[in-house]
Amino acid sequence: MRPVYEGRALNFTWDESGFSGDGVFYHDAYWINPSDDGGFRAFAENSDRSDLFRFENGILMHTAIVKYGRAPSIQSQVFECAEVTEF
Repeated sequence: MRPVYEGRALNFTWDESGFSGDGVFYHDAYWINPSDDGGFRAFAENSDRSDLFRFENGILMHTAIVKYGRAPSIQSQVFECAEVTEF
């Protein structure tokens, strides 16, 4: 599989209260489970789509089951992330 939008930039922030961002975050709320390596797993679902994220070692993996259109489809993307401390 190839990413749906190759070369697309993604900006997100993550801390103890949750995460927010642009690009692939389609839901208002996610169930977030922190992982032992400082990353997280997150899930959200509605009638249009299901989204699953995993963040570990600077890599954000995103998979979605999109339920609109003629038939459900699976979209998958992997982002290499760099920490930015200045805005």
